[in-house]
Amino acid sequence: MTPGSHAFPGPPNDPDGPLVAAALSGDGRAFGRLMERLRDRVFHFVLRKVNNGQDAEDLTQDTFLEVYRKLHNYRGESRFSTWVLGVALNLSRNHVTRRPERRYRMESTDELGDMVDGTAGPHEQARSNAFAQAVRQGMAMLSEEAREALQLVTLEELDYKEAAEIAGVPIGTLKTRVFRARKALREALRDAGQEDFLAP
Repeated sequence: MTPGSHAFPGPPNDPDGPLVAAALSGDGRAFGRLMERLRDRVFHFVLRKVNNGQDAEDLTQDTFLEVYRKLHNYRGESRFSTWVLGVALNLSRNHVTRRPERRYRMESTDELGDMVDGTAGPHEQARSNAFAQAVRQGMAMLSEEAREALQLVTLEELDYKEAAEIAGVPIGTLKTRVFRARKALREALRDAGQEDFLAP
């Protein structure tokens, strides 16, 4: 990167904007702070794709190396973190293509957030565990594209526009994938007798 003064090209409300502008101006410490801020999010995002902790660590490092190398290609059409996740997704897709055994397998309920209540009594905990197992099985049955779309919108809490940009598809396509994924997941939960957990 060539030292010089750069304005942040992205949305004015992007919390990473000042650091990105400084990094674009050649401030290595600013880029290091960006890595610190985004590293955990990128790691967990990649881990969901590649299903292996060491691979996720390596790909997280590769992501930031690629981001550093291509930083001047960031045009600001989305938040900087969205752009970084897009880089991470492309690297993860390539990895999974080379290592198909790394395809999705949810190993814990950590990704399910508040759907499983760890403070519940034994009976409620058993019901929650059964629900979590049904979700795991349902997610595993989805196509890679549908699962990816659902994860971007639900687990990453991105809006459809950002999720579509990361996935590299039109927003209408992303919405369709999410709709179909949610429908398939609801059907899987009903088949597993977990329909009482579903919102009406």
